[in-house]
Order: sequence, then C-alpha cells, then structure tokens
Amino acid sequence: MGRVFVFSIIMTAIALTFGCFNSSEETAQESSQTLGEMELYSFSPDQEHLLSGAQPFLLSPDTSLKDALNSLGQRLAETYFQKTYTGKETKIYFEVVRVNEIVISSRPLRIATVNMVDPGQDAMRYFFQGSAGARTTFYMIAATFMQPHLNPPLLDGLIFLYNGEMLPELDHINVEGILIPRLVERVTKRAIHVIKK
Repeated sequence: MGRVFVFSIIMTAIALTFGCFNSSEETAQESSQTLGEMELYSFSPDQEHLLSGAQPFLLSPDTSLKDALNSLGQRLAETYFQKTYTGKETKIYFEVVRVNEIVISSRPLRIATVNMVDPGQDAMRYFFQGSAGARTTFYMIAATFMQPHLNPPLLDGLIFLYNGEMLPELDHINVEGILIPRLVERVTKRAIHVIKK
C-alpha cells in the first residue's frame, strides 16, 4: 500500500515536472520570472536545532528564479557539503534541472527539480547517514532551496534527485516525491528569528 502511494506521488511529480498536464485552467511551463526584492537566507547546521546561523543571501532583484536556485545551491555546496566530518573534500554540487510554474487562479505554483551531483558518493557515506546527520542534511537542502519563511515561499515544491535519480530509501529521512515548504517552515523561521532579535 505504501509503495503504491509513493509510486503515485512520484508519477504525479514527474507529470508536473515535465508539463504533462495541459488544460486551459492549469498549465505547467518553464519559469523565466525575475525574483524582485526577496529576503533569502543561507543556513548553518546545528546539532540541537537542525538549522542556525541564518545569513542574508543577497541577489539582484533582476535574478531569475533558476539563477537564484543555482546560486543557493552553489553556496550550499561550498559551505555545508564542501568537506565531510573527517575533513575529506567533496566534489558535490547542485544543478537545477528544471523549474516549472503551474498557473492557477490565485498565483503560479513553482516546483523545481534539483539534482545533487556527487561523483564520490560522499553524501551517502557522510551526510545522509545517522538520524541527526540525515535530518540536518534534509533541512539544509529543503530550507535553502524552498526558503519557506517567505509568503509565498521561493518554491512550492522541490523534487530532489541524487546523481540524476530519485534518492534511494533511507532509514532516517524521506525525500521521495515532492517536498513541500511546510515540512521545514518552523525550523527555518526559528533560525531566522534568532538573528533578528
């Protein structure tokens, strides 16, 4: 039963990502909008609270959504994923495969497909292992790309790929299907609130 549910979510995500739904009310299209003024943040990991050290992440208001996501991914790769806890340098980087907008009457919904490229499989050995490490990694990725403190968030959904494929099932986190901002909103807002005191 659970696998059928996961399979249906994955198929829906694929359909949304590649624009298979096409009606006069709802269409999926590649996003080309600019951001305008937004309060974006990068984060630091925290063993107790998962996220801390929120730092403003400044981009030009003329930046496209895809370019903003690429910049956020680059920052994440250069900070959190630069080295393992053993000090080994990684070659992890992120590529934004696609950003789709689903036009509905209230506002466009934005769903991005982001691929973590990890040639040395370091993320599987060092970042996605253990309950605390895996949860922190999940929050770092989701909060960075979705920016859930915003209303509306930067992304309404995130499809996360690992080396071009769905991440294999992990013991401590679930990143299959479409991740939504609500999953990380509370922790993200707390990390930002601490710096604004």
